[in-house]
Amino acid sequence: MNTTTSPATQETAHLEKLRAQISTDIEDMQQKESSLREYEQRLRLLVEHAHNSRAPLATPPPALNQGILDAEWEKYRRAHALLEAARRGLCDDRLALKDREERMQLREVEVARREAWVKVREQELEAQARARALELAQPKPKSSFTAAPFLAARNLLMRHS
Repeated sequence: MNTTTSPATQETAHLEKLRAQISTDIEDMQQKESSLREYEQRLRLLVEHAHNSRAPLATPPPALNQGILDAEWEKYRRAHALLEAARRGLCDDRLALKDREERMQLREVEVARREAWVKVREQELEAQARARALELAQPKPKSSFTAAPFLAARNLLMRHS
């Protein structure tokens, strides 16, 4: 009986372990996402500050400043591309986790159904075993001559031989 409930218990423990792991993974991803959002916000503020702090000049800005500005814009574009890639990855991870959780819930339902079936089957087998034990424990009634004449004749002939 323990062999049938032990795998179910192990399966339940395994599912709980997976659920905890998924929860920690989601928390980690949320932290990464918030970190990326903070970084993006800082970049936006820097760009906005650079736009606002630049005073309109009658003469074009020196080439050195334009080169630095282009380099900063390139950094911004790369950071933005990394952020977008991370967001897409996070979205994919969320979908995968959702799918995995749905499969785990279906598996839990299936395991519960099987456990219920095993419990019912065990009860049936126990009832059959008790019925057999009662059947074996009850003495067989001796048949009378009128109830079973051939059996009585056989018993009579067997005793005398």
